[in-house]
Amino acid sequence: MTFRQFACNNVSRNKRTYAAFFLSSVFSVMIFFIYAMFIFHPEIENGEINANVAKGMMVAEYIIYLFSFFFLFYCVSAFLKKREKEFGILFMHGMTRWQRNVLIFMENLIIGLLAIVFGIGLGMVLGKLFFLFAGFLLDVEALPFYLPLKAIALTVVAFLFLFVAISVCIVLFLKRSNLLELLQGSQRPKREPTASVFLSLLAAGLLGTAYALALWAEGTYVPVLLLPVSAMTIAGTYLLFTQLSVFIIRLLKRNRRVYWKRTNLVTLSALAYRMKDNARMFFLVCIVSTVAFCAIGTLAALAGSIQETVVKTNPFAFEYHSMAENKQEQQHLAMIETALREGGFPFEKYALTVRYLPVPTSEDERDASVAVVKQSDYNRFARAAGAEEVTVGDREAVYFPRWPDEKLIESGTLQIGNVRLQPKGVEGFPLLPSLTGGPIAVVPDELYDRAKPVAEQHSYGYVVDNWKETKEIGEKLEQELGDGRTRSYSLSARAPQYYILKQMANTGLFIGLFVGVLFFVAAASFLYFRLYTDLENDKRQYGAITKIGLSEQELSKIVTTQIALLFFAPILVAIVHSAVAFVSLQSMLKLMLIASVFKPTVIVLASFVLVQFVYFWMIRNRYLFHLKKAVL
Repeated sequence: MTFRQFACNNVSRNKRTYAAFFLSSVFSVMIFFIYAMFIFHPEIENGEINANVAKGMMVAEYIIYLFSFFFLFYCVSAFLKKREKEFGILFMHGMTRWQRNVLIFMENLIIGLLAIVFGIGLGMVLGKLFFLFAGFLLDVEALPFYLPLKAIALTVVAFLFLFVAISVCIVLFLKRSNLLELLQGSQRPKREPTASVFLSLLAAGLLGTAYALALWAEGTYVPVLLLPVSAMTIAGTYLLFTQLSVFIIRLLKRNRRVYWKRTNLVTLSALAYRMKDNARMFFLVCIVSTVAFCAIGTLAALAGSIQETVVKTNPFAFEYHSMAENKQEQQHLAMIETALREGGFPFEKYALTVRYLPVPTSEDERDASVAVVKQSDYNRFARAAGAEEVTVGDREAVYFPRWPDEKLIESGTLQIGNVRLQPKGVEGFPLLPSLTGGPIAVVPDELYDRAKPVAEQHSYGYVVDNWKETKEIGEKLEQELGDGRTRSYSLSARAPQYYILKQMANTGLFIGLFVGVLFFVAAASFLYFRLYTDLENDKRQYGAITKIGLSEQELSKIVTTQIALLFFAPILVAIVHSAVAFVSLQSMLKLMLIASVFKPTVIVLASFVLVQFVYFWMIRNRYLFHLKKAVL
């Protein structure tokens, strides 16, 4: 047998242990390759798909590649730790450390090459479905399939380098254990797990403080507190699994009513060791799952609220606003109406006049102006746009600020004749813009008629039933008249903005969905590997307990409890983290006019829990089969 054959046989003999690692590697390669197929597609630059989509895919490529490195590095390190006894026997038969390093390098390279081949092959098979799904989400025609030579070359070079780099790093950081330690392997006696009271309390304090800050933060405070809250959550989660969980188990063991009840003696005794041994794995799974939950939930909320957001920010299918001195106003209106008639789109036209009144801001600043609208005109506009009407008192003005956190004009500042108006703030987006950039104020009709403006603005809104079909008309008009706000007029069309935002939001969802699934698959691989790493120890332990009377039902109960903890403890903590994060995000997303993240959040979390439960049930049954076969 040659050295190369020996390396191949080692991989094939450990196929059950390597299965999850290999499949996760294949999945990582496949996602990376499919995204590369999309980026290098010849029709991306000249097609309907926005160039930002390809840029988003490139960002996803970097995330996948970086995550794959750390994931594979962790898995290979764990595999080698499990094989300490095997290496000890090989050293006894004359293997040198250099030969062991070469063997590790060859094994990783074999798995890496197979993962690259299978990943690219699977990506080629599923590439057309990927393009169809991308076309559906991005609301464009599906890209045709092509021979992705650049994508293949990039994937092969990138992952070949990655597997080589991991193999070199593993060899460099490999622990130099003596022969006795290697031969003992996982059978070395373990000390009883201990936990620091201070660190346990610190874990609870960090998580409690992070949750309190996240729930307290509103609006613009959310991004400010994002980094400190995330840091406290990560540190608290690590201490939760390494210290607090062990501390709680020790407290339970001191309670004889709990500890001595039926099989709890065996379950809790083994639980402390499992928590200590798997703490880092629990931590990684929890953080990875939290990132996946939050990313997909937020992106789903963004994608699902695009139409609502666009309708709020663009109350009419077409809007035209012009200062009174603009001599091209009637010409521009005629262009808009002619384009709609020629396109076969019936419309209703609404008009109102905005008056600008001087408002002194302070002694050090120049006088500013505020745009005032007659209450009856505003409500007529609001009914046409499907917005809320407003009611003002005789001496009140309802203000619509430019952004939600803008400070309202102070009481008594706005004056019409001898009447000083009291400000009445309204949450919401202004129904029409002020060309000067100031706030909009709705005032009583009588006071509006008495106002002496320094300037006037004419605003027009066009209601079109099938507004989504006016994209081409909107783009043409924006090109001819300009879609940016000028000093004298501005034009906005709802349909072009809707399709741009929809494509961007669905691109984020499209990218986040696959990256999130990749994270979840990696987390499942961690669990699978960790479980089968302990299989031999469990066989010996439960075999000995069975001889003194442990029944098959009791064995199933103990193992099910321990596997359920392994599968659901990090997921449940991740769900709590995500729920708190979504509550905090909700207040910030209101600024973006996103109504609620509750529904997409529930769908995302329920989907992940369902998939996790199915995976748990399959692995639990398979694990019990192997365990019972060995001990009963």
